[in-house]
Amino acid sequence: MSQEINLKQTAELLQKKDDFAVICHASPDGDTLGGVYALCGALQKMQKRAKVVLPDAASTRFNYLKDAAVPQEFDEKFTITVDVADSVLLGSSEKDYKDRISLCIDHHVSNTRYADNLLLDSDAAAACEVVYMLIKELSELHGKDIMTKEIAACLYTGISTDTGCFRFSNTTANTHRITAELMEYSFDCAGLNYLLFDMRTKERVELERQALEGIEFAFDGKCAVITLTKEMLDNADDEDVNAIGSLPRQIDGVEAGVTFKERKKDEWKVSIRTKNYIDARQICAQFGGGGHQRAAGCRIKGSLSECKERLLKVLGLSIR
Repeated sequence: MSQEINLKQTAELLQKKDDFAVICHASPDGDTLGGVYALCGALQKMQKRAKVVLPDAASTRFNYLKDAAVPQEFDEKFTITVDVADSVLLGSSEKDYKDRISLCIDHHVSNTRYADNLLLDSDAAAACEVVYMLIKELSELHGKDIMTKEIAACLYTGISTDTGCFRFSNTTANTHRITAELMEYSFDCAGLNYLLFDMRTKERVELERQALEGIEFAFDGKCAVITLTKEMLDNADDEDVNAIGSLPRQIDGVEAGVTFKERKKDEWKVSIRTKNYIDARQICAQFGGGGHQRAAGCRIKGSLSECKERLLKVLGLSIR
């Protein structure tokens, strides 16, 4: 069973250790990527050896995150995951790391406590909020500020993407306070906002067009469902695909937006985004998934029609 530790204990643990592998989850998003690169950079500023481990290639729009840390090669002795609620989410890295995670830094209440040590703040809007607080603690322990503008940009990336550019209900007053402090480090905030939220590739525009052409409604328009087939996804960037998942929820009157993404024949990755009262995490948990109250995911096996029927049957119990 994992031992839950606080910020001070975590900082003291990291101060004593070296040769870190900092690992993100499969199909990495801005929060896990921002968190691992920020923490890796901070550990290197403390004269530690640290490297990032990516189970999957990240979207090229996140290339700037690499500026926070320099590549290093060594045999890792202490492994850390960031924003990884369950070891199964490590994807291709699970086989090598699942039984030897020294520390997990997370904000998911559904965390399965698979690591030796757990730093968990389920009130945080993003894992990068937790990493920010940890870096502050490390700076105090180290005797000087180890934050840089590159690290600050990583943390801003995680916080802004997990809050939908501060539009989602998980955004708190503390989220804004942390973001304000990060902006003091003078990274290009406007440039990042364009890159993360406004820029659309031609491939994404085409994907949005196809997704919206096939949109379906259920429960008197309170649920909207889009389907992304493997053929549609073959040339799509992961971050473009993630952004598509927010489209159904944006429609007026829709309480639950559901996205079916075909991973392989008869296997679908399902993302649920809800607006006011539906607990997306609770619905996905019934299919072995998890996440947050307003954003969660799971995998369902079967034909598309079978999977939709099963999911909507469960979802319908929460629609009012």
